[in-house]
This record gives sequence, C-alpha cells and structure tokens, in this order.
Amino acid sequence: MNESRVAALSAAAFSDSLYYSAHYNLQLISRPTPGKNEILFLLCQDAPEIIEDYPQDLRGPSCLIWGLTDDTGRVGHLVCSNPPNPGIITAYFPSETEPNQWECNYRRRIRRPPQ
Repeated sequence: MNESRVAALSAAAFSDSLYYSAHYNLQLISRPTPGKNEILFLLCQDAPEIIEDYPQDLRGPSCLIWGLTDDTGRVGHLVCSNPPNPGIITAYFPSETEPNQWECNYRRRIRRPPQ
C-alpha cells in the first residue's frame, strides 16, 4: 500500500502533475525548503519512505515522506496529499528546521513523555 502511494506521487512528480499548496509556496520564502527539483529527486530516487500517516488530516488523507534530496545524502521531508490528488502540502529539511525532534537519520520522531 505504501509503495503504491509513493509510486503514484513519483509518477505525478515525474509527469509534472503534482500540485504545490499555497502553504508550500509560503514556506519557500520563510525557511529552507526543498525546491521542485529536489522534490523530484526525493520522490524518484533512492527509495523514499512513508514514515508517518495522517489519515484524518483536516486537509485530507496525507503522509510524511522521508527521502534524499540529492546525491549528497541530504534528508528532506515532504507532507504529501494521498492519490488520487497527489500534491505537496509542505516540505522541509529536518536537520535545519527541527533537528532535535528526530532520530534514526530523521526517520523516526522522538516521542517525549507529557510533562
């Protein structure tokens, strides 16, 4: 199931039919954000992985994808809407935006007990 969602997102990126949300476009201005070429690389190279699922998201079912944005091994995260309307909700470099929230090469969120 996860492989088919990633394959559909990859196909949409490769065919230039992936939509980019207004939120993504705003993030381009305010923080380090993977650009469209990096997103294409992330979705189409080196086995991207769905690391979190958001089936009840207010924007519609979506997921968080981990992948490499280029051949230097830079990790990127994409929050993507699920097919049949594949799109990028937001994208970021976890090493720059939230480095202390992740472990395992930014694949697993650190769960902290409530205080």
